[in-house]
Amino acid sequence: MKTIDSWAWVEYFRGSRAGAEIKALLEGREVLFTPAVCLAEIRAKYLREGHDPADRIRFIKSRTSVINVDAAVAEQAADLKIREGLHMVDAIILACAQARNSDLVTGDKHFQGIPNVVMLAG
Repeated sequence: MKTIDSWAWVEYFRGSRAGAEIKALLEGREVLFTPAVCLAEIRAKYLREGHDPADRIRFIKSRTSVINVDAAVAEQAADLKIREGLHMVDAIILACAQARNSDLVTGDKHFQGIPNVVMLAG
């Protein structure tokens, strides 16, 4: 199982080398997740750039299961923020992946060196 974060999705939509790795995951049979907070990050990015994010968000929702933040994830995120020194959104993303016992797939340097994080080359 893998959880795909905002960084990885942006690379997928850019068609980059890292995005090709996400494409391969999407074409495989592995169970995939996306934290709900990543939908907010992706939507904000494309709106800020003057692009309609609807098709991208719809695609993500159709190809992965969205992980919502519940009380347990929120509490785990607080612990991760303190222990790993992450920004709160990054801590929420990591807590979502951990809640599903899945690896987090990203290229975001904030996650470097954290167990069960698959770092993509940028």
